[in-house]
Amino acid sequence: MLRKVIAVICMIAAAIMIAAPFLKYELLEASTEKYAAVRLSPEEIKENSEKPAQFEMEAIQPPSVLDTVMNDNEVETSAIVGQIDIPSVNLSLPILKGTTNENLLVGATTMREDQWMGLGNYALAGHHMKKDTLLFSPILRVEKGAFITVTDLTYTYTYEVTKLDVVHESRTDILENTVEPVITLVTCYKSDEPEKRFIVHGVLKKTEEFNRK
Repeated sequence: MLRKVIAVICMIAAAIMIAAPFLKYELLEASTEKYAAVRLSPEEIKENSEKPAQFEMEAIQPPSVLDTVMNDNEVETSAIVGQIDIPSVNLSLPILKGTTNENLLVGATTMREDQWMGLGNYALAGHHMKKDTLLFSPILRVEKGAFITVTDLTYTYTYEVTKLDVVHESRTDILENTVEPVITLVTCYKSDEPEKRFIVHGVLKKTEEFNRK
């Protein structure tokens, strides 16, 4: 009897281990939809953008299945400040104020307290996952000339990609503010080069009133 129980437990454990990555991916996809900026009003987005946030760069860790399961109770809609879209790679994610482990499991995160869409250097971070359609993974397929749009539901800002780069994680200068309105997207590069970051640079081309379709 004991052997049968142990065998069943082993089978269940094996099934969980096999299914875990797929469960994580499904949960991450559901989260990005649940926290889409369009679920809020422009007034709520504006109020959120004025709230203080945490920037825990050194505490960021790759997400585990448990992190993904537990994360839904940790993220507040009050962190949502916009939406980013890159049509050429089918990327659409909420933007959350503050770089924390919790926010990074939902979408793209702002990287400085003093940043605003359409002004200076708008820097966003995101996770690079093994599944290349999740979170910021698609930006590794972005090409020069592609368009990136970010919106706060009042205005939509369109940037054109001008440069792709791979830098060491110590290159914090890429996050510094600028006079020219630009966008900087940051994600990890390769799992076997954890100290490297893949960077997408873009310049502002157009600002329009947001059109809620």
